[in-house]
Amino acid sequence: MEDHLSIIFLGKAGAGKSSSGNTILGREVFESKLSFRPVTSLISVESGTVFGRQVSVIDTPDILRSEQQVQTFCQYVLQDSRPVLFLLVIRVGRFTVEDHRAVDAASRVIGPHRLEKCYLLFTGGDELKMSLDNYILQNKTSSLPDVVKRFSWRIHLFNNKDGGQEQVRKLLENTGNSAGKISVTFRVSVKLAADQPQFT
Repeated sequence: MEDHLSIIFLGKAGAGKSSSGNTILGREVFESKLSFRPVTSLISVESGTVFGRQVSVIDTPDILRSEQQVQTFCQYVLQDSRPVLFLLVIRVGRFTVEDHRAVDAASRVIGPHRLEKCYLLFTGGDELKMSLDNYILQNKTSSLPDVVKRFSWRIHLFNNKDGGQEQVRKLLENTGNSAGKISVTFRVSVKLAADQPQFT
């Protein structure tokens, strides 16, 4: 379907992938809690209509522990003709070596030639006391500015505690997707073993 969009979340444990999926769909469908231990151990798919477009949101396990399984699944999804958007989720705060490893793993998962399909989604917007641009530029002692340049400044910020849909609308607009009225009409819950890439 031309109007169907698949959004795949990538990132390490505790980055806010599940919470961001809930924000996009406007409802608590992915298990989420503030923890650096993996909450998502399987690939989970939830679907709904978001701003007039059919959207499937795919939550993946910790990419640092499950890179091969996530890569197999993503390559399977990319065989489909439907549009795919990758969101590499990074929590605001100190950008660590582990965060950089997650970025490198995500680049390998989707392939360097497909980086234009990937946005950096920063979470923890409720804790940020400055603009996202200033936060990135002030992280001079880390590799974050270079990472953002690598992704051509394709960035967006979520406040998942707020859950407001305006930030979702802006995300879809910034990523070149249509906007309209949100209406979550149905949701299909699928639990997939990470080493068994099935997508319907």
